[in-house]
Amino acid sequence: MNKVGIVGIDLKQLPSLSGKQALDASGNNFGNMLFTNAAYQQLAGARHIGFNWEPRKVKDEYSSIFIPAANWINKNQDWGWLAELIEKTDLPCVVVGLGSQVDNISDVKSIPEGTKKLLAVISERSSGVGVRGDFTAEVINHCGIKNVEVLGCPSIFTFGCAPKLRDITPGEMTRIGVGPTRYVLNATNDSNRFDKQRQLYQFAIREASSIYYQSEQYEIKELSREQQNETQHQLAQSYYGINNRQTLRNALLEKGKYHTSLSSWLADVKKDDLYIGTRIHGAIAATLAGTPPILITHDNRTKELAETMAVPNIGIEEFNVARLYDVESLINEMDFKKYLRRTEMNFKKLKQFYSANSLKTKF
Repeated sequence: MNKVGIVGIDLKQLPSLSGKQALDASGNNFGNMLFTNAAYQQLAGARHIGFNWEPRKVKDEYSSIFIPAANWINKNQDWGWLAELIEKTDLPCVVVGLGSQVDNISDVKSIPEGTKKLLAVISERSSGVGVRGDFTAEVINHCGIKNVEVLGCPSIFTFGCAPKLRDITPGEMTRIGVGPTRYVLNATNDSNRFDKQRQLYQFAIREASSIYYQSEQYEIKELSREQQNETQHQLAQSYYGINNRQTLRNALLEKGKYHTSLSSWLADVKKDDLYIGTRIHGAIAATLAGTPPILITHDNRTKELAETMAVPNIGIEEFNVARLYDVESLINEMDFKKYLRRTEMNFKKLKQFYSANSLKTKF
């Protein structure tokens, strides 16, 4: 028997949904689709078991458990319930893509005991805990777990190989896709007129060829023509600096995109000459489509992945939205060849990791 139970969102259900319902099903971020999808593309015998399953049934029907994780190590989420489920199966359990959202090592003491137990359970049942970068590895080391493997995010190897990028032709970068980050739309967002994320949204709605939405509920509901209250409309108009509701809606419908399948996402971003944004999985989706990406790192998570994977990047502290009006000068500062070299190296590490855990791949 070679059936691998995948702990994650239900990708088969997602394409049949739209708007807020789809966003909820994605785990409130369509980027989750990428690393979950990668598990099915890479592993032989992969089957969805989700987050709520009967341990005895999984034990009887599966040979191992696989978790394509995200930034699960933080102060707020207690994963003790999942540790208990895995323990009851007595099966091997492998995790990849695990990331930490604590600010520094001194915050390790604030990580819930249930999460530390999950790390211990996975450590005991695999060759090592697969993490996004060196900082997460250090955090886990301070939790008492020493067998840790730094792998980056495996979603970049969705197609079983290291991807290639299209050549950049000077003077022909006319289509720029933009992917900023926002989770809520409220008066606090609007009050910060120097917020660089907001500046990126305002640039995109006026100048970009595409705006990629992954977690922005207001825009995703607008693109699905769902009902919204007047307060949200007013906040959105103020946030984008567009006073007319119909003008904003038309701009969103023209440029705005969200995706419930990877194929549609890649088809759209392939049309762009360049992707730039604060979304790591936006940058990875662009890469999979062959579109050169520039990641604007804005937190520990994006900085860590940019370092591990050598994604062409600029820190949000140094970034100025005015540079997008002369994007070729920004491109000249990026090392896309290093990105591709690092990707080849990381692919070898991932294959070795899967082999060490007796996981059969489709490579």
